[in-house]
Amino acid sequence: MRPIQALFFAATAVTIFGLPAQAETVTATGSLIKKDAYGTEEAWGRTLKLPEGGKVVRVMDGTYGFSILDAQGETVGDFLLPQQAVGTKLAPGEYSLMPYVCAQHRHHHVEVTVEY
Repeated sequence: MRPIQALFFAATAVTIFGLPAQAETVTATGSLIKKDAYGTEEAWGRTLKLPEGGKVVRVMDGTYGFSILDAQGETVGDFLLPQQAVGTKLAPGEYSLMPYVCAQHRHHHVEVTVEY
């Protein structure tokens, strides 16, 4: 094999086989609005579905904090400051977000991205 062909083959092999695997990410959202009538609220969002364990890598729009709930509605994490969630490890499963709401603004939205 000529040196140029060998170099090209080696560079191609490193490019194909030598790069680390790319991690997958998934983002969940949660929004909550408290209504004027006591005890009434509206909540919606996109759940977090993890096929394997993962780690929180980003939190956006979190002002007042939030909770992460598992599929049974049990709290797996409470974060008074939203950025405290970064680095939290989650087991495989489905999770939802429940934003905290202050008495004055009564509306909150949060987005959480997990890498697995």
